[in-house]
Amino acid sequence: MSRIIENPEQLILSRAKAILYNEGFKKFSMRNLSEKCGIALGTIYNYYSTKEELIIQIMTDYWKDHLYILEDILNSNDNLYIKLNEIFNKLNIFIKTFKAVWLKPELYENPDCIKKSLEKENIYIEKLVIIIEKILLKEEENNKIKIRLGSYETAKFILMNYITMVQMPIFKYSSFEMFLKELL
Repeated sequence: MSRIIENPEQLILSRAKAILYNEGFKKFSMRNLSEKCGIALGTIYNYYSTKEELIIQIMTDYWKDHLYILEDILNSNDNLYIKLNEIFNKLNIFIKTFKAVWLKPELYENPDCIKKSLEKENIYIEKLVIIIEKILLKEEENNKIKIRLGSYETAKFILMNYITMVQMPIFKYSSFEMFLKELL
């Protein structure tokens, strides 16, 4: 008699993530995943038709988890500069973890996988811009700042500078915050 597994898709995702994070992409296979889950290989393929599809889902979940954290910052009662600093700090952790786990050459051997992951990345970046824009608009609505360059453009400016500062840490966040105070 077959055993019933509650929420098999969640089990697949959690075990796949553990393999990927702990053993690396080279040890990641659908067969290995099947063994770690105690689920038939065919069942895994019912949920994810390719290894790349499963990897992209794990990556998407990683981004979603990060967006939930940023939404909490958005909804906090902290002032603008505390919120922006928290976003920078969380983004710093996110990017460093992302580089360590996701920016591996073996993950990008499949051009279709690259295309799909870049599409998802663009969606994630757009959502980050919107979170920052909402913070800016809320502050402007409360007459605490005056956005001179448009809220969306200012949010993109902030995010792109955050990413640059994380990747090339030659410019301190405190200096960037001083520029923001002049800009806003």
